Amino acid sequence: MMPVCLAALMVTALGLWLWARREYRQLGLPQGAVAYDDSGARRTVARPLYDPDLNLVGKPDYIVVRAEGYIPVEVKSGRTPDQPYEGHIYQLAAYGLLIRRVLGQPAPYGFIRYPQRTFRVEFTPELERRLLGVLALMRQAASWREVPRSHEKRARCRACGFRHVCDQRLE
Repeated sequence: MMPVCLAALMVTALGLWLWARREYRQLGLPQGAVAYDDSGARRTVARPLYDPDLNLVGKPDYIVVRAEGYIPVEVKSGRTPDQPYEGHIYQLAAYGLLIRRVLGQPAPYGFIRYPQRTFRVEFTPELERRLLGVLALMRQAASWREVPRSHEKRARCRACGFRHVCDQRLE
């Protein structure tokens, strides 16, 4: 009787392992333990990462623990580009910086997962320098009274969440 129970348990464990492996592949997650999940799949809300020195807050979709460090993964929907969008790269780089500063763990790279492709982004000193420059520009822009809008794309203007209060909207 005991060998049958053990065999059933082993088959169940193998099935669960195969299912988890398939889920990882479909999500585009690298191998490793998921230490943080803000994908919406869980009932609990992931706590944001916050650095008061930079006044920066962020919630990556996933953080996967690997031997080389904590790896942020950002999952995007919509069209899969040939190269990751610059804004998405900066977003991922900000998560890497937050992981290093808030969690005290190395974050040497991260992944941006689009529906058809996953891109690996290395967190280089040059990328961090550019990110800090973008953050400085964003802080400076937040203090401007009038921000000129770019209205080159009608569809983007129509979808804007500030359209109802914008005096520069396209009709």
